[in-house]
Amino acid sequence: MKKPFIKMHGLGNDFVIIDSRNNSYLINNETIKLISNRRFGVGCDQVIEMKDSKTADIFMKIYNSDGSEAEACGNASRCVAGILFASSPKKKLSIETISGIINAESEVDGNIKVDMGKPRFLWNEIPLNENVKEINFDQFSLKNGLTVNMGNPHIVFFVEDLNNININEIGPYIETYKLFPQRINIEICQIINKNKIKALIWERGAGKTLACGSGACAVLVAAYKNGLSNEKAEILLDGGSLNISWNINTNKHVIMSGPVSVSFLGDFSTLGIEK
Repeated sequence: MKKPFIKMHGLGNDFVIIDSRNNSYLINNETIKLISNRRFGVGCDQVIEMKDSKTADIFMKIYNSDGSEAEACGNASRCVAGILFASSPKKKLSIETISGIINAESEVDGNIKVDMGKPRFLWNEIPLNENVKEINFDQFSLKNGLTVNMGNPHIVFFVEDLNNININEIGPYIETYKLFPQRINIEICQIINKNKIKALIWERGAGKTLACGSGACAVLVAAYKNGLSNEKAEILLDGGSLNISWNINTNKHVIMSGPVSVSFLGDFSTLGIEK
């Protein structure tokens, strides 16, 4: 029996998406690592499972490539919304995750817009192991990291020149630093102007990625709070650009918009993960 999947990406942040509503898959730490493996499996940053929801159009489970489960993923939300929009006349829908409901909208230019909700800033909401005034990593010349929870934990740093940053060295160290009990996503940014910010991404459980939707939201929020950007800005990532806005004067929600793409369709029949 075929076990179909869809390989999609948002700006190179790629996902293997499976629909468990009509098929049964063996989803565990071992099979997630196999699917995610770029040499022995399909290859992706995250594995996404679509399931029935009692409160939204779909329930989305998010698994990092190391087998751990993530609370939120903006680009995956846009990809899942793209699948649903393709088979429905709807222009708006809702996606349930373990961190809450994400509302999505199909835009006239083909982009998918999602409402990522309100950012949270309290130390126990990130969470941190203790309430600290400053977060610095002097060995990497990173100062005054701003932590924000966008459904998942992020820390954002601003530097003068991203060319001096080795994200592959910095990422693993900060991700697993003792201050972060659930580990953390890292964004290191360079301000181009108040409407444009360039960022490098290290995702918790996945490593260096070409893009991260919730990370782009965290970048905009941190930049605005530091007086470095307007409430709307283009976030330049290795895989392309996302447009992020923070409704700071209304409901305080962060809105993300950008493209999604289907890479290919396939099935898992030869991987041995069917039930």
